[in-house]
Amino acid sequence: MTDVVYVVGPGDANEELRYSLRSLAAHFPHEKVWIAGHRPSWVSDTVGHIPASQARSRFLNSTGNMRAACEHPEVAEEFVYFNDDFFVMEPVDEVPVVHRGTIDEVAAVTRSSLYRRGGQATQLLMKRLGLADDGPLLSYEVHAPMTVGKARMLEVLAKGAGLPVLHKRSLYGNYWRLGGEQITDVKVHNRDDGLPPGPFASTSDDAFAHGRAGELIRAAFPDPCRYEAGHEDTAPQKPAQEPSARPEGSGADRPATRAPVAEWRAWADSQDPGDHSSMTKAELIEQYGG
Repeated sequence: MTDVVYVVGPGDANEELRYSLRSLAAHFPHEKVWIAGHRPSWVSDTVGHIPASQARSRFLNSTGNMRAACEHPEVAEEFVYFNDDFFVMEPVDEVPVVHRGTIDEVAAVTRSSLYRRGGQATQLLMKRLGLADDGPLLSYEVHAPMTVGKARMLEVLAKGAGLPVLHKRSLYGNYWRLGGEQITDVKVHNRDDGLPPGPFASTSDDAFAHGRAGELIRAAFPDPCRYEAGHEDTAPQKPAQEPSARPEGSGADRPATRAPVAEWRAWADSQDPGDHSSMTKAELIEQYGG
């Protein structure tokens, strides 16, 4: 287990962060949680805070927050990097290395924007550094957790200094030649879309607040966790592999919300015989939570 670092921009009303922390507490083994940047007032003091200036653009803020985390002496030498809109929907023990394919492939399906121009500028930097000499450059701009080393990330941020929209995930992944598995990005943008398969999900603000994906996430994690103020003195949550106690009577055999996905699939099989192996836990809760 290692530390988890959230890079968070300004704003106290951050419900995505609230549910991200709940999903982290339920499904991902870790040591200390840190917030680099702005820590909302409702977050428990058990979450470490690394202050950093939030007076610039959101892209520069994000990079500054990352640098502050990597320079903090109490943060673990290797940590898992989260954004506030990342959700862990199923129990996981480690973070895989994943990418979206080549940067050129991703750019071809990305609309023109400041973010896309930042990706192109980062790609040019990587070519100047000779990172394209051994093969195509990969896009690590996947909306899922990423394991980083403090010294390694600081070296990467120094290489990218001066870029106003630095794609630091991609620079880090290519600079240190992480390789990894190609996946489809797990970010949900549309209101009608559910959650992607697999343990990780992310949402746009609109999809979280008004879409089906947001409904599924809120249904999966209805209870406050130890990272919310007022709940830090409660007993630690049971590991996701252990089902919580259930009341007698109606629904007594139904899995608890924090029960593993395998238990929910078994429950779904008992209620509606068939193949539920491709359903996520959030989808099972929505359909069979009753």
